[in-house]
Amino acid sequence: MARDLIAEYPRLRLLTYRTMLGLGEAMPLWLLRTIAYASGIIAWWCDARGRRTVANNLAHFVPTPEALARATRRSYVAFCMSVAESFAMGKIPQSRFTPRWIELVDPFGVFANKPRIGATIFASVHCNWGLATAACYRMGLVNSIASVALPYGDERIDRIFADQRAVFHCRSLLLDRAPLAALRTLRAGEHLCLFSDRDYTNQGIPVTFAGDTSIFPVGAAALAVQTGVPVVPFMMARRSAERFVMVIGKPMHADTTIGKSHQVRAMTQALADVFTRFVAAAPAQWVGFHPVWKKSSRSETSIPKKKILQ
Repeated sequence: MARDLIAEYPRLRLLTYRTMLGLGEAMPLWLLRTIAYASGIIAWWCDARGRRTVANNLAHFVPTPEALARATRRSYVAFCMSVAESFAMGKIPQSRFTPRWIELVDPFGVFANKPRIGATIFASVHCNWGLATAACYRMGLVNSIASVALPYGDERIDRIFADQRAVFHCRSLLLDRAPLAALRTLRAGEHLCLFSDRDYTNQGIPVTFAGDTSIFPVGAAALAVQTGVPVVPFMMARRSAERFVMVIGKPMHADTTIGKSHQVRAMTQALADVFTRFVAAAPAQWVGFHPVWKKSSRSETSIPKKKILQ
């Protein structure tokens, strides 16, 4: 009910975001995370329809009903904590972006030299996205980066988030203007970060993701084919309230020996394969509040209803 009211009344929506920003700036980070944890539990308890959707998505990665019930609940908590952190990003001290708090797993040497020079497309799943962008800058991995962001339908709200990202030398590119802006960004030698596990434009292509057919956006692959810039999959996962690990995947390069459309399809499928492993490593932290598989062999009827609400 509250979500519907916020979506329907622009002034209420703007007030909600400004209130959240004010709380993020005023509260100690530990208190903000505590409130976010409690909010996640409450949201999980109240959102029966959402629980079913999240459970259906996570069932592709979680083997048993008992584990699935726990992962569903934790998914709400993880999401609320990520949102809370995005409103308080500027107050996280530099000391929290050191190896003691954030472990960098980079087996392919993407950041062998810091900061990384030369345009790169960083493709991520929906998991601790705000902190990941901040960490890239605070850890000295990049000097700056542009990030494709979903518009909120209100320029004032878009500006709130753009200002938050700017603290970490991250420039926002709104999705409805992103194709040309992203192309210019890469051709100027800048890094680009974008989500590549969710199709928001209805222009994606089918891929095999976690054993079922899903629709993935082609943005990362299409930009790589057009510019020759490598695609680097990555994900940041939470180990505890304040400790994280950032996993960097193997860079992907366009194959010029095959046609462009085939290159795009092959690279998008390769991303889906990597993301399957990423999400399987921390399924409860993956944001999946919308159906990812339109028709799944693992339907909600296979999940005991009493196990979802536990």
